[in-house]
Amino acid sequence: MPFFVTHGEKDSQIPLKWAQRTYEQLVNSPQRELKIFTDREGGVQHFSFDISINAGHYIADWVAEVLGGTTLCSQG
Repeated sequence: MPFFVTHGEKDSQIPLKWAQRTYEQLVNSPQRELKIFTDREGGVQHFSFDISINAGHYIADWVAEVLGGTTLCSQG
């Protein structure tokens, strides 16, 4: 099963190390990815609360690609 872990680099509720640990433990996933949202793109707080639209689009595009659908970027 594909697995996508996202995390904000300044999340004050859940340490970044837990997202990294989760990703590292997904050794049986045929497609795993870890995305850490930075200050530059926004979404650095817990649940990307500071700028959730960027994280939402990124996650939706990942799901679409995994399921063989169309992303906003591929519609251009």
